[in-house]
Amino acid sequence: MKLITRVFLPSVVLLIISLFTLFEGNSYALGVSGNITESPTAKGGTDKIREKSTYSFDEKSKQVTIRTNRISFDTGMQKMNEYNFTDPALLPSHYEFDSTNGFNEQDGIVVDTPKGIKAYTVAVQSTIKGKSGVKIIYEFDYSNLVLRKVTEIPTEKRVNLDAAQLGLYSVKSEKGSFQYYSLENNKQVLAGGRLITSKDVTNTSFSLSPAPSSQTFGVFCPKYQYTSCYNVEFGGVKGKAVKVTENSVIYDAKQASSKSFMAGGTKIKWNQSSFQINTPYQWNVSGTRNGKTISFFKGKAQSLDTFVSPGGKHLVIIVDPSNPFKRTKASTVYVYDLKTMAQVQKYNSLYNAGVTGIQWLSDDLYIIDYYFSNPGAYPPSFYYIPEGKHFKIEYSQYQDWENYLDSFTYDDLFFLTLPVAITSGEGVLHYEGQPTFYMNGLYYVPLKEFMSAFHIQYEEKDKHYLFKRNDRASKLAVSQSKRLVVNGKVFLPLGQWNKDLGLKVAQVGKRAFSYTIQISDELRKTEAAMKGEPLEFQAILKRLKKSEDGSDGFVTTETPFTQNSSYRATYKGVKAVLNHNRSLSISFSPFDSYEETLEVFITSTDNSKVLMVLPIKLKGNEFTTAALPEHVFEDGLLTIVLPKPNNEDFKDSHLGFTLKLPEFSKNKF
Repeated sequence: MKLITRVFLPSVVLLIISLFTLFEGNSYALGVSGNITESPTAKGGTDKIREKSTYSFDEKSKQVTIRTNRISFDTGMQKMNEYNFTDPALLPSHYEFDSTNGFNEQDGIVVDTPKGIKAYTVAVQSTIKGKSGVKIIYEFDYSNLVLRKVTEIPTEKRVNLDAAQLGLYSVKSEKGSFQYYSLENNKQVLAGGRLITSKDVTNTSFSLSPAPSSQTFGVFCPKYQYTSCYNVEFGGVKGKAVKVTENSVIYDAKQASSKSFMAGGTKIKWNQSSFQINTPYQWNVSGTRNGKTISFFKGKAQSLDTFVSPGGKHLVIIVDPSNPFKRTKASTVYVYDLKTMAQVQKYNSLYNAGVTGIQWLSDDLYIIDYYFSNPGAYPPSFYYIPEGKHFKIEYSQYQDWENYLDSFTYDDLFFLTLPVAITSGEGVLHYEGQPTFYMNGLYYVPLKEFMSAFHIQYEEKDKHYLFKRNDRASKLAVSQSKRLVVNGKVFLPLGQWNKDLGLKVAQVGKRAFSYTIQISDELRKTEAAMKGEPLEFQAILKRLKKSEDGSDGFVTTETPFTQNSSYRATYKGVKAVLNHNRSLSISFSPFDSYEETLEVFITSTDNSKVLMVLPIKLKGNEFTTAALPEHVFEDGLLTIVLPKPNNEDFKDSHLGFTLKLPEFSKNKF
């Protein structure tokens, strides 16, 4: 499966509960998920998951915090966790940074390594009085929740993680060349050459043979010679030889220039006339395949750029008529199928703005970057080649395309920013392809999935949509529906039609990287309601008292109840979270005491036997965390018993929580 990394910046940062993490002499930390409802994973196969991480440096608490976000593109649901690290060996020497935002936060680059998912970042400490500046590379391991300080490098050297997907970081001194080091062991693995990546190929600077099988690749050419290049495996290991062709052009104002390269089995050749004052260049671009030559573009323009899709399916030619110092005219964009050499799309770029580059997501989907200083007013768009359609993105959701990890391809998708989860009661809408998305102030739902989930009958007749749900009905003119049809699939904005059917938007929650729409269903007690999908296991909560038979156990005093989560439980401010690395996080906000130690009992599932007594130091709303031995788990279940909070008035002395150990898998949400 192809793993793709990109980033979208959130327009709203979700306030996350702070945790306090305590471990003795190691770099483990425990986390707490955001207070969300769990939903079953997608049916069958591998889930579509986006992984995002944020590093935060807290001077007040003297800790480094990692916030992870997992977003499901099968449902739009999101899981958020925080992990705090207080080991002095991991902390920065001071908390003034050149690399963070005003909250001392910055993105991590999420990478699928041979040893599991990890998130890297470079924290650039400022040079201040009495403190020298330093660049710290951090690594967070998703599998075991460990933070590692990879290395510290003096600030006078340039350090970046552009090749983190290959397990490399680069260092460059003021007069030296780039040197690449392994993120695994800090050893220098590449130096004195050129590292070619996907963007170098898609912008047609280089051609490779054989063609890469994914967008995540690196080809290294020692001594900048393109005759002995090879694939770079993860960590800088030398792989198979690759034939590299440099498609560079030597520009000479007095002479015409030319360039040729192979793309998708087609030979592309373009010619540019010599420079003449106040006169555009004359361009001629052609393609040759199987002995047949086709002219792609012939005409005058100030500049012309070529781009090829990652799999070599499409060629994009962007012709710019503007003066390079005053780019105020629309560029013309030509899209060709490289197999048939047929023109499949032609359009003018948006906003009368020049084009600065293309960000490819798949062979059929890209975003054009425009030349302007106010991107918030002129948002970029996804452009879907097969349909020739633009889908505008809020700029707050898009800035760069490097830092997050998608465990899925984009073959059936065309809108890749914040997915929208739709819930009703205990039900969650599952998507077969493109999730619900937010565009131009409207929420577009996939009609087929929405109709099925809420048991709506519908048909398109006499240029109208006719909806029927039990005794409710609605009629919507197609011309007024603002519908979008992509690959034959209809997406319809929520509006009056769903209200007529008893489905009202009760609440819209905007999390850091997704939306959640709660639907209030007036027919929730009928067969027309969305069906709930309860978890295989739900956290069990009990009210308990000490057993009177002389044992150390406890007995239940009332009927147990459940919560819609398997690994976390909350009751009147008492919160417990079981983490996938067999550690427990607890907070006791109802208790008045602070810095006092409280005994937490770990018992058998039936509470009759105490397996372990865990001393917990109270930190109010903050979480205290401890690692747990394997013997306290019974078939993956952990049962804890806590003294009742001071503000409780019920007669029972204790609360009991039974939680299930969660499993972490990069392929399952």
